[in-house]
Amino acid sequence: MQLNTILKWALSFATGFLTLIEPTFPFILICAMAISLDAYSAYRLSKRVKAKTGKGTGKFRSSKGSKVFVTTIQMLALIVLAYLIDTKILVMFNGLYLANYVSLVFCFIQIWSILENESSMNDKPWAKIAQRIMVDKAERHFDIDLHELKEPEDLK
Repeated sequence: MQLNTILKWALSFATGFLTLIEPTFPFILICAMAISLDAYSAYRLSKRVKAKTGKGTGKFRSSKGSKVFVTTIQMLALIVLAYLIDTKILVMFNGLYLANYVSLVFCFIQIWSILENESSMNDKPWAKIAQRIMVDKAERHFDIDLHELKEPEDLK
């Protein structure tokens, strides 16, 4: 086969696949925005930890970038899979909107993570309230014992 024929087949296959999953693009875009905001909030947390404790780098690390990439690929695969199951396998239910629910759950998890990042190592009153129900990511991600940093009245 000639290279031209192989290229035509590859482009035809790619175009067909993109046409098949085109209805998922809005969900993928919204979830990708949530992932980007989560990565940015983690970067801001890293800067706060560096400023307050001197630990951590205060910079965006490539190892964390690879985690963002893997999360994006997983999100893409889950949304497309949910859409295909909904429209090609469970046709008899006339639309369960599985891609919508998967996107909703994924965005909720990302928003929760953003709130954890923004409330960690933050002295604002809303952050202190949020820390009562959320995990403080500074302790978990930067190997910091938060009890050393808190004032005695904060520990009550």
